[in-house]
Amino acid sequence: MQSLIPDPKSFFAQRGGLHDARIRQIAWDAPARSISIQVDDLNANSFGLPEHTGAEPGTLVFHAAEDLAFSCDAFLHDVQRVYDLEIEETSGGKYRCTLVIAPGGRLSFTFSSVELLVLLRQ
Repeated sequence: MQSLIPDPKSFFAQRGGLHDARIRQIAWDAPARSISIQVDDLNANSFGLPEHTGAEPGTLVFHAAEDLAFSCDAFLHDVQRVYDLEIEETSGGKYRCTLVIAPGGRLSFTFSSVELLVLLRQ
């Protein structure tokens, strides 16, 4: 299922900034000006709590991506997780995404819209 996220700031805030979601893939499609982030559980922040309904893997596709900055200390046996994903509204109907990666890294960029592709539950 693929759907446009109408209010990205609220969407990610309600999910605790995707805290603790395992990052499966980050992809930048330069000609399409899109960034895709695939995670193992969109609701990882609530894992172990009654409101956690099970793992919900998904891919977030950010459109009209610009001003990309990425750094990540990735080693062979590291598990890359989302520490926080924060959205700020900017001028001209755009947003700024800041993704902090644990154990060490950061991805930031501006975008105009984001779609969610929900994958089959594992």
